[in-house]
Amino acid sequence: MSETQLHDAVREFAYFLGALTQRLDPSAGWYGVFARRDPEGLRACLQGRDVPPWDVMESLLYDLAELPGEHAVSTASARARRLHAQAVADHDARPGGRPALEARLEAMLHEERHTALRARELEAAVQAAGPTDADRPAQELAWARDDHARAGARVGELRARLEALAETADRRPKVKAKSRAKARPARPRGARFAGLEAAADDEAAEEYETAPDPVPTLRGARFAGVYDEEPTGDGRPTDHPAPAPAAAEARHAAATAVSRLAHLRATANGGLAHAELCAAANRPASELPLLIEELERAGLSSDVPTLLWEAACLPPAGLAAAADALAAAGRTSDGAQMLRQGVARPVEEVAQAALALLDRDRTGQALELLAALVRARTSEEAAMAAAVAPDTLEPLLLTAAGNVSPHRHRDIAHALRIAHL
Repeated sequence: MSETQLHDAVREFAYFLGALTQRLDPSAGWYGVFARRDPEGLRACLQGRDVPPWDVMESLLYDLAELPGEHAVSTASARARRLHAQAVADHDARPGGRPALEARLEAMLHEERHTALRARELEAAVQAAGPTDADRPAQELAWARDDHARAGARVGELRARLEALAETADRRPKVKAKSRAKARPARPRGARFAGLEAAADDEAAEEYETAPDPVPTLRGARFAGVYDEEPTGDGRPTDHPAPAPAAAEARHAAATAVSRLAHLRATANGGLAHAELCAAANRPASELPLLIEELERAGLSSDVPTLLWEAACLPPAGLAAAADALAAAGRTSDGAQMLRQGVARPVEEVAQAALALLDRDRTGQALELLAALVRARTSEEAAMAAAVAPDTLEPLLLTAAGNVSPHRHRDIAHALRIAHL
């Protein structure tokens, strides 16, 4: 990409960001939060002097999805991914790009540690607070957890950008007149609301399918017979029964997906790596625990939170199926993390996900989801969830609120009375 094209990439992204924010209310939603907390940083991005972290973009896209009549949000999301990746490549390739990224990474690692400590302090404050004093620390705790999640996402993004710069520098002397394919800029990992468009991101799917360097699947001696009987020390097969065909097929699919992801990470192809995680989150829910196991086995544990973010943004039925699969596999902490992230969606969808969990006899997970809703939203917003199915969800919501604190239980009960539920 030429210098002119690079500068054009940042300019084009700034124009896209400006057009996006013009459709949003600067006093509401995540856009309002960013405008209040970092007006100068937001202004720098709108003027093309900086590029926002990807989690910020996804939050703005979430605001866009909340607007009535916004049927083209999946197209906007796909375009945002492409323009953001190109703008990041432009920004990082400028003189002084690497030192600036390293300084940002150091600051963000400090922020990640600070927000983790702050969240622990507020958790203790919430537990120690009396019934009339717990509301404020509970709200501060929700914000501290959000800040910590964003800091972790940005640490991953900055590391990916540094890796992409190193890969570009290593390859530059070897480039021959090798090459029919243009270098693809790495895209940042880790996002606050990743997956809004995963199910309909045709552009990302097309990009993956037409990539010039196809990623090999599991072939050759390294993976030969991986699902056959394991030989003993004397060469005779063991008596372990072969896995059921469906289980073996799911394990093989998970291993194949992780093999592709490992290849993409090794070649610093962050954009396609994120697309691979999006695709993985949309596979059958029964494969999700296997995908996490394979990621951990392959040394890619840092990609597990991103996978859970993607799964948290599945449609309500898909979210419930994923939570069911994680609970069945004994991965309760992963399931709890995913459900907490799932409350970023519209309240009505949270209610539908809770009903889907009840249909799967996962009352505990439904209560956990509604408790996360109570912690993250105002009492009035949380009460709106019960309107989807009052007879079923009102008592469940009150139970979840009681599990959070007696004070929140009273608030939710009052909000339900006001709403005539």
